Amino acid sequence: MNDTAANKVKVAIFGQTYTIRGDAPPDYIEQLADYVNAKMEEVAAHKSSSNPTQIAILVALNIADEYFQIRQMKGASMETLEEKTMELISMLDEGLIGDVFSRV
Repeated sequence: MNDTAANKVKVAIFGQTYTIRGDAPPDYIEQLADYVNAKMEEVAAHKSSSNPTQIAILVALNIADEYFQIRQMKGASMETLEEKTMELISMLDEGLIGDVFSRV
């Protein structure tokens, strides 16, 4: 990472201040930190233990679960799109759809 291109942003997560360095815009880094902080607060409100490490691990698992679910949905969408594309190609090959290119 090029230090001159990296942004340094101070953020607060679960009562602690962190300086985050990254190539992303500062607003984006702040948005990520706000999201993690909100998740930490949400888990802490439902957990009797106030151990920050346990809460952080539970939040990490929750965020990983969200990521995997979205990735799975995206994969299913791509699979459906590919199937529909192949159906259209087959229909074109079989002459079931008129010559769409001759109308251009």
